[in-house]
Amino acid sequence: MVGTLSQVLEQLVKEGQLVRNVAALVDHVPQARKQLQTLTADEVQVVLGAIKNDRLRHVWHLALSGLRRGELGGLRWADVDLENRTLRIGPTRVSAGGEAIDQEDAKSTASGRTLPLPQPLADELKAAKRQQAAERLAFGEGYGDGGYVACNEAGQPLHPDTLTKRWKAILADLDVAQVRLHDARHTCGTLMHLQGVPIAVIAAWLGHADSSFTMRTYTHSQTDALAAAATSLGSLVTIRDNEPKSS
Repeated sequence: MVGTLSQVLEQLVKEGQLVRNVAALVDHVPQARKQLQTLTADEVQVVLGAIKNDRLRHVWHLALSGLRRGELGGLRWADVDLENRTLRIGPTRVSAGGEAIDQEDAKSTASGRTLPLPQPLADELKAAKRQQAAERLAFGEGYGDGGYVACNEAGQPLHPDTLTKRWKAILADLDVAQVRLHDARHTCGTLMHLQGVPIAVIAAWLGHADSSFTMRTYTHSQTDALAAAATSLGSLVTIRDNEPKSS
C-alpha cells in the first residue's frame, strides 16, 4: 500500500501539483520471511517407498520432480512423449471457489516449459498409462476421455483439492516432515541446490523467469547440509593445522 501511494504521490510531484512525496519518508516495517519446510533426501526415499503400491504414485513422483499442483492436475498424456522422454508443461487445473477450472495457458511464459524425463520417472508414467488403459477396458462404456495424467478409475480428471488431501493422507502415516503438496516442489528445488545444480538451471526446471526468486524462495538449508558443511570446514581447518610450519 505504501509503495502504491508513493508512486501516485511521486507522479503528482512531477506534475507540480505536490511539493514533495511524503510517502517516501515512511519506513517500511520489515517482514519476517516464512521458513518453508522441505523433505530431506532420506525422507524422500521413505515417501517413495510408501507410495510404491499407490495408484497415483506417478503423480507423487511428478510432484517431487517440481511440478505445481495445477500442473499436476492439468497435465495431459498428449503432453507426455514417452518415446523421446520429454514432458511439456502447459495447461493447468486449479481450484477456484471450490470448483475445478481448466486453464489452457500456463501460469507464465516461463511456466510453460518442456522437461527431459529421468528414466525412473518415465518408467512410472509408462506404468500409469498401462494401468489406465486396463481401467478403461474394465470400466467399459462411460469411461472419461482418459486424457489426463491424474485421473480416477473412471477416467475423470481429479480435483486439485483431492490431490492435496491424498498427499496429506500419505504423509500422515509416515515418520517424515508433514509438508504440504506444494512443499514437494520446494523439496525438488532445495535438493537440486544442495547437489550443486546451478540456480539458473533450477529456475528453468521449476518454470521461473527470475532465478533470484528461485534462490530466495525455493532453496533452503537443511540440517544434513549444514552438518556436511561443518565436516568440510573441519577438514580444511585440520589440514591447515597439520601443515608443516615454514622455518
